[in-house]
Amino acid sequence: MPPSILEERIASLRRNLKRANAASEQQLEFAHITVEEEPWIRAFNEIRRNSATDLKMLEALVAKVDGGNIDPSQAWQSYSEIECLSEEVFRECLEVLGGLVFRDMRLDEQICLFADELIKECAKSVGKMPTIVIPSPDRVPPVDMRRIAHIRFPEWDVWTLPLVAHEYGRVAIVETEQANEFATETAHEAYLGLAGGRAVTPEAVEQRVRVLLADAFAAFTNGPAYACALMLLRLDMVAPSLASRELVRQRADMVRGVIDALDTQGLIKAQIHQELANCWEQAIESLPPADPEEVDPLGTLALEPADVFAALKQAFYPGAAYTPAHWSNAMRWGSDWLAQLDRGERPARPGDVLKTHRLRDALHASWYVRIQRPEWVTEGAGVTRELCQKIIDGRGWGGPGPVRGESRPPGGG
Repeated sequence: MPPSILEERIASLRRNLKRANAASEQQLEFAHITVEEEPWIRAFNEIRRNSATDLKMLEALVAKVDGGNIDPSQAWQSYSEIECLSEEVFRECLEVLGGLVFRDMRLDEQICLFADELIKECAKSVGKMPTIVIPSPDRVPPVDMRRIAHIRFPEWDVWTLPLVAHEYGRVAIVETEQANEFATETAHEAYLGLAGGRAVTPEAVEQRVRVLLADAFAAFTNGPAYACALMLLRLDMVAPSLASRELVRQRADMVRGVIDALDTQGLIKAQIHQELANCWEQAIESLPPADPEEVDPLGTLALEPADVFAALKQAFYPGAAYTPAHWSNAMRWGSDWLAQLDRGERPARPGDVLKTHRLRDALHASWYVRIQRPEWVTEGAGVTRELCQKIIDGRGWGGPGPVRGESRPPGGG
């Protein structure tokens, strides 16, 4: 008797899961990438663990089907659920392996190293393990709890570097009990409080809440550089529908609110945040009309940034938050660069780089200048790269030394 379609599908899925499991156990060798480092080991362990779990569920289904102990419709439903989980395993396996190959090609590997270090800094400040960083051509789903951060190709450069803090924030919130409970409770309260009685699922509400909380985390730990990168370079503010623009508005409002909450002395607002807000509002006012028919059922969802900021301060280590003192330190560099530009000089790498300095200090100094001198985008990127490399080399616990590959992103990177 020939096998049924269900049996064929189960056999195929079993083979694929075994391939994914085997791929995560192989001894991989690359010319320029070391996969024995902790973040990569954890990523492969997660693939191995998840594929093994899916295989166990599949074997249990096979036993029920062979024993005639399950209704055919229930068997198909169980298979569909296992297949859905397995697709996540396959995607993660492909992303990790593909990202390793891409990084080993050294297509501007320096930016990937900077992203590694930025996440290490962030992880150290909140007492968590860092995630791996891989180049990615696509956009990640709104909620992604895997321990992977993406640098979007081809937009990787020092200006978009702060955006990796958002993806790390998703993981940090999930892995911190108090923050995760706050996310879950906030999503539940938001679901109960949504106006208009629109058809929306609790899962969709929690997904939106976690996106906003990851934005808050990124601003909380990395300050206005994240706000600049998100609002000026990433958010799709010209999206054709009102539904898409509501999410953009909510994300911008959250980040702006968190920056206001941490700016206890008003220094950030006076020196950069007000200019950023003015640019944002001016752009919003000049947008073409959006399609009014597609309404976002989550558009009335409201989270108070000051409350979110307070919750993050409670959930994470003291000192994890970006502060006006951090901003003042970075502004010394930015002010020096502006003075050198006024004199017609090429801004030089600061001579007072200490082991305590962080990459976000270089990014803030650079964004401070760029907001006032937009034409500085290309020259500023080069100066910022030099400063970031100097910070990494000076503290000793970073990645390898300077990367001198031929490939560089055109124009601004």
